[in-house]
Amino acid sequence: AEASVVAPFEYTSMILGVVVGYFVFGDVTSPNTLVGGVIVVAAGIFIIWRERQLGLERTRTRTAAPPQG
Repeated sequence: AEASVVAPFEYTSMILGVVVGYFVFGDVTSPNTLVGGVIVVAAGIFIIWRERQLGLERTRTRTAAPPQG
């Protein structure tokens, strides 16, 4: 599958790993790890949003272009 399809599942596994680590093993995640995770997830969400905007723009451009020939 494309990376844009798989990426949300990777972020979910990161969150699930922190939750399972806390409840099953009693592992407390450091603030630096949490901040890093938030940065990674925010960057991924931004990329997904930007790609969606570019896709919408490409669609508008295709429908607005006159037929060639």
